[in-house]
Parts: sequence; structure tokens; C-alpha cells
Amino acid sequence: MEPKRIIATHKIEDLVAKTANDRVPVADLVFAMEGAGFGLALMIFAFGIIIPLPPPFPSIIALPLMVFSFQMILAMKAPKLPARFSKLTVKRSVLAMLVSKSSPYISKVESLLKPRLLFMTSPFFERIIGFFSFLFSSFIVIPMPLSNFIPGLGILIISFGLISRDGLVVILGIIVGFIGIAISLFTFILGFEALNYLKNLIF
Repeated sequence: MEPKRIIATHKIEDLVAKTANDRVPVADLVFAMEGAGFGLALMIFAFGIIIPLPPPFPSIIALPLMVFSFQMILAMKAPKLPARFSKLTVKRSVLAMLVSKSSPYISKVESLLKPRLLFMTSPFFERIIGFFSFLFSSFIVIPMPLSNFIPGLGILIISFGLISRDGLVVILGIIVGFIGIAISLFTFILGFEALNYLKNLIF
């Protein structure tokens, strides 16, 4: 019997299998996501945020997240990227690695997901979710300490909730995103105060 396909990655898995070229246009990647709505688009780019990468890569990856989130606020039906982003390409091997690395974890997460609090995934609330996602992704663009992983994790959790229509998980993702912002701001303020203390101590 054929193994169960992971709903959050099978579209990308199909795209990788059908692509013979070494590089995959981002436009093709976004087109493959259209039928799955914004959840899959947020998930793919959020994975790029939480993977440890040196600056400025997290900030660059967060830009499409901002675009998708803003489109959610505008109540667009499917993710679209501006032509400038669509001309970019991604290595086929990178997409294949993303699918192979993420599928086991996504499979475990999906086993816990189920439709609940469905009002949270209604068109009206999806616009509100877009606002929160835009806030978190905007924060990731700003080069601040610890501003990447936890807000990115919040967006990733939100994406799982959108894909599975699990409103409880969406709420959890929003909470995690705000925790990330709070931790980053606290770290920034603490560091600023420490610099002031050293400045006063030395001068």
C-alpha cells in the first residue's frame, strides 16, 4: 500500500519530481501552492526562517512572508508574488532536502491536528491572522537579537493551523509569535541598558 502523503509538502514533492532542471523558478513554487491557499506558502518560508542561517538571509526570506501576509489582509484568494520575486530560482536539491527533512516532523504534527474552532479559519479571521503574520514577519526583517526563530516558529504554527483548519493551533501560533517579540524586545532593552552602564562606567 502506498504510504500516506504529507498534505503540507506533497505539492512541493510533486514539483521536485516533475522538474528536470537544476533550479526551480519561485513562480512555479508559488503556482503549486495556489490550490492549498496561504497556509502552505507561509509554512515553506517559515521553515526557511527557523533554520539557522547567518544574516541577512532570515530578513530576505521574511520579505515573501510579508507579501503573503499582506495579501491575506486584502482577502486575496491565493498567494501571489511580485514579478521581481517570481524571477528568482531555488536549487532543486534544496527543495528536495526541505521535503525530506521536514516530512517526518510534519507527519508527527499532522497527527495531532484536527478541524476545531473553525471560526478562526473563516475568511474574516484569516484577514486578522494575516495582520499578525505581517507583524511577526516585519519583526523578523528588523535585525534584532533573537528576532528570527520564535516569531518564525509562531508563523510556522499558524500555517499548520490554516492548512488543517485547526483554530486552536492558529491561536497557539499567535501566542508564540508575541512571546518571540517580547523576548527580543526585552533582550534589546537589556543590551541597551548594559551598553549605557558600561559607557557611564568608562567615561
